[in-house]
Amino acid sequence: MNVKIGMNMLLWGVETTPASIPVFEGLAAAGYDGVEIPMSGHSAADLKTLASACDDLNLARTASAFVGPETNPISPDAAIRAAALENIKAAIDDAATIGAEILIGGIYQAHKYFTGRGATEQEWDWSADYLCAAGEYAAGVDLKLGLEVLNRFEVYLINTAADGHRMVEQVGRANVGVHYDTHHANIEDPIPSVALKSIQHSINHVHLSESHRGTLGTGQVDWAGTFAALEDIHYSGWLVIEAFGTSDPGLAEAANVWRNAYDSPEQLYRDGIAFIRRHLG
Repeated sequence: MNVKIGMNMLLWGVETTPASIPVFEGLAAAGYDGVEIPMSGHSAADLKTLASACDDLNLARTASAFVGPETNPISPDAAIRAAALENIKAAIDDAATIGAEILIGGIYQAHKYFTGRGATEQEWDWSADYLCAAGEYAAGVDLKLGLEVLNRFEVYLINTAADGHRMVEQVGRANVGVHYDTHHANIEDPIPSVALKSIQHSINHVHLSESHRGTLGTGQVDWAGTFAALEDIHYSGWLVIEAFGTSDPGLAEAANVWRNAYDSPEQLYRDGIAFIRRHLG
C-alpha cells in the first residue's frame, strides 16, 4: 500500500501549541510521516509556528475539527445551522494555514447531539447541503474533507461505512470522502472486508484506533482483517494512530476514557508505528 503514517495529537490533549513541538520531534525521530493537529481556535502566529516546526522536521500535516451544539449543522434552528458553516470555514482556514492535506472529524453533526430517535431525511439533507458548501470552500484552498464514521454513542447521522458513502455520494464533491476509524468500526462494522469494500471508491482517510483507545494490538480490533481489506481495496493515503488518555480532563470526559491503556505516550507511538510496519510487511 502507498500510505503515510501519522499520529493524532489528541493523545496529549485538545490544545496543540508551540509547547507541543518536542512531541513533534519525538514523532519525527520515531519515523512518522506526519502529525494530525486538532483545530481549536489557534492564533495565526501559533499556526504558523506549528507549520514551520513541522517543515523543519519533514512532518506533513492533517487536521481535525470538532462540532459542538452551538454550531450544529442539523439543528432545527436556522441561525445555528448558519453558524455551523462559518465554524467549519474557520477550521478550514486554520487547516490551510498549517499546510494540512485534509480536515477530518464528525463534522456533519454536533458531537453527542441526540434527539431520542434516528436521523430524519430533513436532518440528512441539512447536513448534505452544509457539507457541499464546506467542500466547495475547502476546494478553494486545496483541502480535502473526511467525514469520520462514528459509533452510535457519539452521533446518530453516520454510524456505518455505508452511511458515510451515501452522504459522500449525495454531497457529490471530489474533495469530500469517508474517514474510516477502526475503533468505531469495531462497534458498528465488525467485518472490515465488508465495510471497507463499501467505501472503496469514497474513502480518503483512516484512523487506526484500538477498541480501548490505547496501544494498537492490545485490544479487540481485527487488525489482520483490517490491513488485508485495506490492501484489497488498494487504499492509498494516511494511516493515523488515534489514542486517548486521561491527561486532558475535558477530552477524557468527551471520549469516556477513565484509564490509560498504555504505559506512556512515547511507548504507545513507538510500539504503534512498529505494529503498523509489521502489518504492512
